Amino acid sequence: MMQGQPSVVDPVTMMSASKSLMTGDLWDYLTDQMSRQARFEKLFAYHVVGNLLVRKPTVFALADGRQAHELMESGQSARKIVLKP
Repeated sequence: MMQGQPSVVDPVTMMSASKSLMTGDLWDYLTDQMSRQARFEKLFAYHVVGNLLVRKPTVFALADGRQAHELMESGQSARKIVLKP
């Protein structure tokens, strides 16, 4: 079992050694229509019974971009932040 924070990785140092970071993607696991349909049905069932909460994004006018960045950097919002022209 792994505990604690992982070691800090410097991407620039890795790139200078011709190394890269890779991660799995959902589409690596949902490789056929049946598995995608089953995952969709499970997700939709959560939504239907109210176990999936989808919150509206926090919207800022484009002119208030500084405030949007300050909110994002403060860590006080877990919502998506959208700048609207």
